[in-house]
Amino acid sequence: MAESFIDKLNEAINRNNSLLCVGLDPEASKFPANFVPDAPTVERVKAFCLDIIAQTSDLVCCYKPNSAFFEQYGAGGWNALREVIAACHAADVPVLLDAKRGDIGSTAQAYARAVFEGLGADAITVSPYLGKDSIAPFLAYAGKTVFVLCYTSNPSAVEVQQHGAPPLFERITVQAQAWGDATQLGFVVGATQPEALSAVRALAPDRWILAPGVGAQGGDLEAALSAGLDVQGSGVIVPVSRAVLYAEDPRTAAKALRDAITQVRSDLTGFRKPVRSVKTTLILDLFEAGCVKFGEFTLASGKTSPIYIDLRRVISFPEVFRRVVAAYIDVVNNLAFDHIAAVPYAALPSAAAVALQLSRPMIYPRKEVKTHGTGQAIEGAFTPGQTAVAIEDVITSGGSIVTAVQTMQDAGLKIQDVVVLVDREQGGGEMLAEKGLRLHAVLAISQILDTLRDKECITEGMYETVKRYLSA
Repeated sequence: MAESFIDKLNEAINRNNSLLCVGLDPEASKFPANFVPDAPTVERVKAFCLDIIAQTSDLVCCYKPNSAFFEQYGAGGWNALREVIAACHAADVPVLLDAKRGDIGSTAQAYARAVFEGLGADAITVSPYLGKDSIAPFLAYAGKTVFVLCYTSNPSAVEVQQHGAPPLFERITVQAQAWGDATQLGFVVGATQPEALSAVRALAPDRWILAPGVGAQGGDLEAALSAGLDVQGSGVIVPVSRAVLYAEDPRTAAKALRDAITQVRSDLTGFRKPVRSVKTTLILDLFEAGCVKFGEFTLASGKTSPIYIDLRRVISFPEVFRRVVAAYIDVVNNLAFDHIAAVPYAALPSAAAVALQLSRPMIYPRKEVKTHGTGQAIEGAFTPGQTAVAIEDVITSGGSIVTAVQTMQDAGLKIQDVVVLVDREQGGGEMLAEKGLRLHAVLAISQILDTLRDKECITEGMYETVKRYLSA
């Protein structure tokens, strides 16, 4: 069996001490005027790429030809691309074809056949917009790898790829990992988006990331590598095109980039902060927003507590609120229901945002029935016999949740699942279980405490004080 793309990639990385990928995006108008001036354009394009390969093959981990720059010349361009790919292989360097294919059924199969059988590429960039159907034909080729567009480096990417909660690029990161393993599927995340790189690395710790945008697009190399490298100091392919292709001396430019990448990797090794998990990021965000407080507080029960969870504040911090809503959605997506049901009143904003993002109807029971207007006990439209999932911010004893659920059950709604952001681990889960309800908590208070202590946000003394309080 032929070597896989990942095997070839790792061999080239080790042999050339490089994560640099040179993009072959040949624009004939930018070639030196004296570069084979009398040859047909497509021959000049092929010769230019072959020259770049000859100059840089000992400095790169792979090449990334962009098919559009060849396809524009018709059959001649297609033949030139095939010869360029063969030259890469002759230099013992794998090829990642930048084609961004995306279609379904027999069309996707035809694309996959053209790329892997006709051209002999080792990997390809693909669009996930049509879902798994558009990716599966490429994954059917043993040893080949697909790089799914996740968060691209162009300025207007934010208009689509940041949409929703969780944002679309995070949803793609989670979903696509179910389509293929780490040797089959990686992600494209722009080096111009270090926060997105960090998020994808946290969600996909073992996946390869193609990070375009260093060079002409202005991506910061150190920020990109700090955010994207895996725990082994690898896992990121850094493609650069124009800054190498059209440099006065392409080999010198490629070597300088290779060495800069190597230096940053070396500097980060042993000093990189571990990539934050999604939950760790959420906990620290909540703490910084003042939603987790320490001191002496009187709870609704009249008891005092050294810790207070105040999630009403989160609506004043849009980015934190977005993460909270995304966290709820990650749990809710695994449940079956007809309605989102908010437990009044702190959970109303979050429940409304979840319902809006999921395009699901929302209801909520009132704490007090109005003596005017409709006098309804439950706001919103529903039909007896339908199911609802209850959304609450924090659970302590569970009493307020049970009361709200009882109101809805009395009206004929079926409720089995309760989703909370924080479980204070003070008996609420057990009380719900006694009532036939299942508790799903995004965070446990013990997780919050452990994280804040480990990140030195609270002292060891405060940590022990709260632990003793909770255990009592």
